[in-house]
Amino acid sequence: MKDDELEIWRRQWHSQPAVPIDLIRKVERQTVYMKLQRLSLILPILIGIGTIVAAIIIKTAPWIFLAVGTWVFIILGLLFQYQNEKGIWGPAAETTSAYLELSIARCRKKLNDIRYTLVFAPLLTLFVLVVDYQILASYSVVRTRADVAKIAGGFLFAIGVVGVVMLLMIATRIRVKAELAYLLNLQRQLEEKDAAI
Repeated sequence: MKDDELEIWRRQWHSQPAVPIDLIRKVERQTVYMKLQRLSLILPILIGIGTIVAAIIIKTAPWIFLAVGTWVFIILGLLFQYQNEKGIWGPAAETTSAYLELSIARCRKKLNDIRYTLVFAPLLTLFVLVVDYQILASYSVVRTRADVAKIAGGFLFAIGVVGVVMLLMIATRIRVKAELAYLLNLQRQLEEKDAAI
C-alpha cells in the first residue's frame, strides 16, 4: 500500500460526519425498549393459551367463543406489530443522517402503535365484557339487583382503566408528534447544510 493511498483513506475517514453520541445513546435506549416490548408479547400468548385450556375443560359456547376471539385479537396484534417494526431495528449506516432517519421512523412507529391501540383497546374490552357477561349468565350468577350492581361495578372499573390508558396514549401521542416535528426539522437543516457544501 502506498503512503498517498493511506493519506486519502485518512482524509475520507475524517471527512465523514461524526454521529452525535447523544443520538447514538437515544437510539440504543429505544432498541432496548423495543426488545422489552417484544418480550412482553409473551403475556397475551399465555392468556390465549389459558383461554384454550379453559375452553377445553369447560366446553361451553361462551368459553369457546372467548378462546377463539382472544386468539383473533392476539393474531391481529402480532401481525400489526410485525408490520410496524419492519426496518426500524438499526440505522442503515453509521452516519448522523441514518441515525436521524431511524429516529424519525421510530417516531412514526410509535404514532402507528398509538393509533392502533386507540382502536384496538376499546374493541378488545367490549369483546371481553360481552363474553364475560355471557359466562356469568351461563352460571346463573346474575340473579339479583345486587349481582347486577356488582357486575356493573366491575365492568365500569374495567372501562375506567381502559379510559385512563387511552388518555395516557393521547398525551403520549402529543409528545411523540412534537418529537417527530423536531426530528424532521433537524433532518431538513442537515439536508440544507449538506446541499450548501
